[in-house]
Amino acid sequence: MKKIAIILIICALVFALVPGINATSASSRYIVVDKSYRLLLVKNGQSIEQVIPICVGSSGENETPAGNYAVVSIVHHPNWYFEGKTYAPYPGEPQNGLGVLWMGISKPSYGLHGTNEPFSPGMNLSHGCVRMNNSDVMKLADISFIGEKVEIREGSQDNFSKHLEAITILYNINNILKEAD
Repeated sequence: MKKIAIILIICALVFALVPGINATSASSRYIVVDKSYRLLLVKNGQSIEQVIPICVGSSGENETPAGNYAVVSIVHHPNWYFEGKTYAPYPGEPQNGLGVLWMGISKPSYGLHGTNEPFSPGMNLSHGCVRMNNSDVMKLADISFIGEKVEIREGSQDNFSKHLEAITILYNINNILKEAD
């Protein structure tokens, strides 16, 4: 019994005193999807840790649903089941629209994922999911966890969103050139 008490005290001291090991740090981080700016933000409290250009759904039945969700799965090299067909993992199957990684959210059939269309981030072209370049979704998956909060916001259309389109195109070109090397 004394050994268990000593181990618990040591664990509590380690979590309290060692920087970077903090039970609240993971729970204060969350993902924000801003549909109007077509950007995904990884936030920790009020600080922005990462900004990723994304593609969201067009209006109508393909619209990306606003709301509060959570990450429920992270799948590397997923199969894609679309319109009655099964597509093998990308890049072996270049038509796999999920790219190299799928992060399912608590809204069934929706998620954050890579793409086989590297120029789509910055656009409204998806079937409702949030897609991004494969290199970006891999970085996101490296820091994400099951249960992480995902907030999808409508945002507001303004002149800033128009300027972001040009910036995103340049970002996509740069990513494609890096992957070609």
